[in-house]
Amino acid sequence: MRPREVIRLSNDAFDAATVCNGWQLVELLTAIEGLHPNLSWYVADVQTLGPSPTRRREPCPTSIGHTAALIQAVGDVVQFESGVFVGVPSGIEQPAFRPGGLWTEDDETEDLGDAVIEMRAFDTSYWSIATADPDIARDLLERFAANGRGRRDPI
Repeated sequence: MRPREVIRLSNDAFDAATVCNGWQLVELLTAIEGLHPNLSWYVADVQTLGPSPTRRREPCPTSIGHTAALIQAVGDVVQFESGVFVGVPSGIEQPAFRPGGLWTEDDETEDLGDAVIEMRAFDTSYWSIATADPDIARDLLERFAANGRGRRDPI
């Protein structure tokens, strides 16, 4: 499945001096949980300052569990230098991902596989959020990009 929407959120969207912080991911996950409460989360290509939800930086997605488990795993991260966070409907036991794995630097319009949403912490510069669900994109823009602080990229 290809994304229908891609949005980018910078530090201004969070009224913060920096971006790609663990607490920002927690806020994004909490907002997404309200729209899609039954997602299972996978992470790939994660590199952090501070604790990490995975042991190694690799493109093979690692299962973290439901939203609460990912929130717990990332809450103490100081900042993500890279990372791909993928939400898949929990009823899919063996989700399909892109061949070659998930890399932060992949094109933002790449196939989402079975994912509903893919968030990337891009080089401590911005959050890139790709989704096939326009309701998620609209809700995240309304919550985090007030006054034009976020950007929606047409696909």
